[in-house]
Amino acid sequence: MSIAGTYESDGVAARLRTARRGAGLTQKQLAQALGVEPITVSRWERGVTTPSLPRLRRIAELTETTTSDLVRAPDAMSAHAVELAALREELAETRELVDRVARALERLAPARSGAGSLRASRES
Repeated sequence: MSIAGTYESDGVAARLRTARRGAGLTQKQLAQALGVEPITVSRWERGVTTPSLPRLRRIAELTETTTSDLVRAPDAMSAHAVELAALREELAETRELVDRVARALERLAPARSGAGSLRASRES
C-alpha cells in the first residue's frame, strides 16, 4: 500500500535520506533491515517511489525519528525555533570568546603597567 499523494514525495525523499544518514546507516544497511533491495531505498530517497506507511513506520523506528517527521515538513514555528536555538548557541560561543579575550587582556594589563614602572625607574 503506497501513500503517494498524501504528502510531498520530494520532501519525504530528502527527510528520509537525512534521517538515514543521521542514524549512521548506509542505503544497503537500511535496505537489509527492511528486507528490500538497496535500489529501492535509493528510489525512495530520489523521490522516484515512496515507501508504504508500514515501511515508513519501520524506517522511523530504525532511524530513531517519527513517521510524522518523515512525511511532513516542519511548520514555520518549528523552523524558527531551530533557527533561534542555533543563534543562541552561536551567541553563547561568542560570549565565551569575548570573555577569554577580556581575561587575556586583564592578565596583560598588570604586566604592561609593571613594565612601565620598571622603565620609569630605569630612567630616574
